[in-house]
Amino acid sequence: MYAYIEGVVAEISEKYAVIDNHGIGYEIYMPSGDLGRLVHNETVKVYTYYQSNDNGTLLFGFLSRETKRIFTLLISVNGVGPKGALAILSVLSAEDLTYAILGENVKAITSAPGIGNKAAQKIIVELKDKLDLAEAVENTLNASNQTATDASSLGAMKNNVLLGLSALGFSNQDAIKALNAVEVSDDISEEALLKEALNKLKR
Repeated sequence: MYAYIEGVVAEISEKYAVIDNHGIGYEIYMPSGDLGRLVHNETVKVYTYYQSNDNGTLLFGFLSRETKRIFTLLISVNGVGPKGALAILSVLSAEDLTYAILGENVKAITSAPGIGNKAAQKIIVELKDKLDLAEAVENTLNASNQTATDASSLGAMKNNVLLGLSALGFSNQDAIKALNAVEVSDDISEEALLKEALNKLKR
């Protein structure tokens, strides 16, 4: 019903924001990460998903099309509703969730409140074939306005390491599992990240 709503941030709460569009305040439930990026009285564009059922209507919103796309994939899994999907995306970014699914990282997905092993495994089984690593890499680089050789952010470094591991002959699934197993610090270099991932793959 609503593809997106553009307006002024009128209110920010723990679970939702109110976006004022020409005098109408839209209450939009958003992932915590997106809520944390909002600034009062600034204009913002929120990509929305409209839910209507016997209990009423709700608007869910996201600051990127990719996060909305991952959200709609999550709610296509039987047993995962909009609130559950929002809880997952409040713990994992769309990029990290994509890596967790492709790498079959149940532990990462169960870090979201209310998501148990069974639900996490179901998400992996049903969505693994609907996600593409190359597309995830491209989306991340586009979102950060970086080229494939610019490793100034952790997201770009992870993507470059994944590309490097793939070039070395490792499968996408094994490369993602290895990268997920590395404990990453804020000051880790791309070289160190690659070395640690390779160590995980050799075990």
